[in-house]
Amino acid sequence: MRKIIVTLIISCLFQATISQKNNIIEKTKVQAKIIDAKQSFLENNIKNSQLIYKEILALDPENTKAHYGLAKCYYKLHNYEKAKFHAENTYNTDPEIDDELNYLMAQTYFRLSELDNAKNKFNAFKNNISSDSKLNDYAIELKIKQVDYAKKHLENIDEDIIIKNMGADLNSKGPEFAPSICNDGKYLMFTSRRADTKGGGVDEYYDHQYYSDIYLSTWDESKKKWGVPNNNLGKINTQFHDGSLGFKPDNSLLIYRNIYGVTKSGDIYEAKTNKSEGWSTPKPILYKDKEISNKINSSYFESSASITSDESYIYFVSERKNGLGQADIYYVKKNDKSYSDPVNLGDKINTSGDEKCVFIHPSGKVLFFTSNGRENSMGSYDIYYCTGGPEKWNEPINMGAPINTTLEEKTINVSLDGNTAYVGGYYKIDNQGDADLYEIDISSLNILSK
Repeated sequence: MRKIIVTLIISCLFQATISQKNNIIEKTKVQAKIIDAKQSFLENNIKNSQLIYKEILALDPENTKAHYGLAKCYYKLHNYEKAKFHAENTYNTDPEIDDELNYLMAQTYFRLSELDNAKNKFNAFKNNISSDSKLNDYAIELKIKQVDYAKKHLENIDEDIIIKNMGADLNSKGPEFAPSICNDGKYLMFTSRRADTKGGGVDEYYDHQYYSDIYLSTWDESKKKWGVPNNNLGKINTQFHDGSLGFKPDNSLLIYRNIYGVTKSGDIYEAKTNKSEGWSTPKPILYKDKEISNKINSSYFESSASITSDESYIYFVSERKNGLGQADIYYVKKNDKSYSDPVNLGDKINTSGDEKCVFIHPSGKVLFFTSNGRENSMGSYDIYYCTGGPEKWNEPINMGAPINTTLEEKTINVSLDGNTAYVGGYYKIDNQGDADLYEIDISSLNILSK
């Protein structure tokens, strides 16, 4: 009997030792995966980071670090419901896991229009941060004011404004943005990141998604609809980042390019029309006047441009130093055959935040832009317009709900008659899976008559 008991004890001790070793091995594996997931996230390979965190939760469903990591991944991927789930799971288990947990939750609630929760979390983050410089870096006071503005204005939806998804022929599961329509209504141009982009490559140096291409659709008058878009546009697209900015009066194209070893940090190009109804090889904007061309395309990031119908003014967005914020709107004015040096539009338009897109209406009477730096904001990027100009503009007006939401509205283009806006956004209306192209009836705003 004693031998049996001893044997059982030895067996139990052996099993316990094996189990302990297995637990150590599993914990080591999990820790290694967490390091890999964090590294992928830092490299902007969000989907790979997300996959690794999911593998960790399959091994250890209660792993708080994995839940927190997934919350950050889902937020980056604009899946705010899942970001909320994993962030709340993290908070309920370990509310002090990271100083930025409250900030992440505040941002997530904000995107989901849970505004009271967002404000509470912004205040919690604010109260736990002792450094004023860090508070300024996160623009907490501004975000709290934006929450208050959203609470006041999101319920005042203009029911005369109709938002319509532009359909599956134009939109895909990937992101579509920066739509623009030429003055004669013949062409619609936009940017997308899809598997069929030229070369089919992904940006391994940024976010590991497909490079962006320019797509063009032609209006079919007989069917009264836009045709299937095409990115086989001669030399317009490269194997790197190409984006649509807008049309010149003669249907020539203003485009964005970011080619490693060629452009400086993302530059503005133009492609002229030719006799075969195509476009020439793109060249830097105003390339015939190299001096001013190099002042528009600086060593910094230039991301948006729009030109008046008479080509007397070019408005563009740049992150060059000595601006008021991350990116500002500038203009150059035509003087005889050349243009002036770039001029910052000033603090009535530009903020300490980020001005993302600029569009001058063909009438020259209205300037549209997007910004995340204004107090009168629904949250993130909103669309604004102002009248006056061409150099001094009146106070910008928020375009209001339902055009602006607590999500991101980064780009806008408006038809010649001023009745239709084209927006790349995250509206839930027939959404195909990411940012889509939307057509919006804004005739009730009577913008051109203001």
